[in-house]
Amino acid sequence: MADKLVRTHTNQSNRAKAKDALERKPVFRSVLDNPFRVQWPSVPVNVQNAIVARFVDMVQGVSEYHAERERRSRKRKSSLKGTTARASKRPRLAPPASKLADGTVPEPVSMVQSQTADSVAVDGGQDAVKPRPDVLNHLTFGINEVAKLLEKTARSDSRTVVSTSPVQEPLSDDRPRIILVCRGDVSPPALLQHIPHLVATCNTRRSTTDADGIYLVPLSKGAEASLAEAIGLRRISVIAVHAGAPRISELTSLLENVVLPTASWLAAPTDASISLIPTHIKQLRTTAPKRSRGRAAAKLRQKNRRRPRRKSGRS
Repeated sequence: MADKLVRTHTNQSNRAKAKDALERKPVFRSVLDNPFRVQWPSVPVNVQNAIVARFVDMVQGVSEYHAERERRSRKRKSSLKGTTARASKRPRLAPPASKLADGTVPEPVSMVQSQTADSVAVDGGQDAVKPRPDVLNHLTFGINEVAKLLEKTARSDSRTVVSTSPVQEPLSDDRPRIILVCRGDVSPPALLQHIPHLVATCNTRRSTTDADGIYLVPLSKGAEASLAEAIGLRRISVIAVHAGAPRISELTSLLENVVLPTASWLAAPTDASISLIPTHIKQLRTTAPKRSRGRAAAKLRQKNRRRPRRKSGRS
């Protein structure tokens, strides 16, 4: 998804009045942009659709697992609510039982205890919990959780001693490998601005290559609904796929032509020549008051009155 060369922001100020739009005109001012910025990778739309399709196929069964957990959680809460209401009352004893064969009378059991035992027996029988899919152990959901994972990865990579010929440690299964971002569905976009910088930090500090780097895949509008339905959640903005995820090679094979985000200013110093970051100049769209013709004519007349008259050369 290529960025536009010129991006226009038309957010109106909270202090703006309705009549200000008629009395002001739009103007553009050139300002210096932050040079320490990381661009979002450009991923073709067909590659985005293929990645979403492969990911949905990879997480089959996760939606049913989350739906079953939600159903059991509601059932448990409703049963606990009824048990608490009955427990607040005076517990009733079960009807007196007849004597056993040895002539003893069994200990009376309250109705609450008997109903609780029956519910436990039912839950442990046919209504057993489905096993947790293994792919969930290699996924991280949510903006905050993925940011914490990337920060942890960056800290672990920064502890590596930089030498002339550094030895790379083997890739851990818990290390993030692909970051899927529903950029087109998140509003405002500022919620995701830190993700490219975190990914670039991890890739630069480890001196990664395509074999162990972290790919950043921005997705177009509508991808969030497909991912949320496949996972079984209501909304999902960012997903981190770990290196140990099953069938991870099917996703990485589609990203061979995608450039890994890096930050040159975070790289280790070398003897090579230092490359300077080009200057970024952006146009800031703002407004300025309109100059009315009547006011301009009044200023011109006032200026002519203050101008001194030339003396005539006649005697």
